[in-house]
Amino acid sequence: MKTVESAPHQTSPLLRRALWCGVVILVLIGVATAIARAVFLDDLVTRGERFRQQRLSALERNDPYWAERRADVQRFDGRFAAHRLPTLLHVLPGGMLLTLAPLQFSRRIRSRHLRFHRWSGRALILTSFVVVLTGLYFGVLMPFGGPSEAIATALFGGFCLASVCRAFLAIRRHDVARHREWMIRAFAIAIGISTIRIVGGVFDFVLTPAGYRSQEVFVLAFWTGWLITLATAELWIRYTRQHSRSLAAAPSAA
Repeated sequence: MKTVESAPHQTSPLLRRALWCGVVILVLIGVATAIARAVFLDDLVTRGERFRQQRLSALERNDPYWAERRADVQRFDGRFAAHRLPTLLHVLPGGMLLTLAPLQFSRRIRSRHLRFHRWSGRALILTSFVVVLTGLYFGVLMPFGGPSEAIATALFGGFCLASVCRAFLAIRRHDVARHREWMIRAFAIAIGISTIRIVGGVFDFVLTPAGYRSQEVFVLAFWTGWLITLATAELWIRYTRQHSRSLAAAPSAA
């Protein structure tokens, strides 16, 4: 077991609290969207179009491609409507992953309910593969945003699976510090979907009136949302690395 002898680095309580607030918000957005897609499997985005048009009008913004927008939305929803089983295998396990994953980072749960931590961790590994593989099915084989979306989906989806595998191998070696870091990276990819939705909403209101088409806004949000979330995770890992390495001497959580 690899350990690093150093004094624990105490992270700022305010910064930690702010980070957890952000995580909770992103998780709620992700879970709510997963439930909404499962309920309105055929036309979720179509149902939201009225709200979008109202917001654009309230902000005095015009969509120069509004005539094409309807066909774009129908094509986007149509991917899920035509492949109902893969859709449900993506959104329902995805909602479960977003719900359970934050609990893995709770020290209180790890210390008081170690068996739950271990079994939920194993379940999340399997769930991650289901969610990512079904995501690749849609994003690579039938991308709404074309090749740029397919590349982003393959890149970040592959990185998520690689992170999960490295986290598993690390905990098998009793390297708690490396396990934690790779799990943070994997979780960042998962909640990055929620960041994409937030960024996409902002880009839609800002860039669509400027002449950007739906596919272009969608792809730009894909790359930006995932990069922002993953960069934030990496900064947090580096900020807390000295403290997290001191955990390597603790009993294994696997």
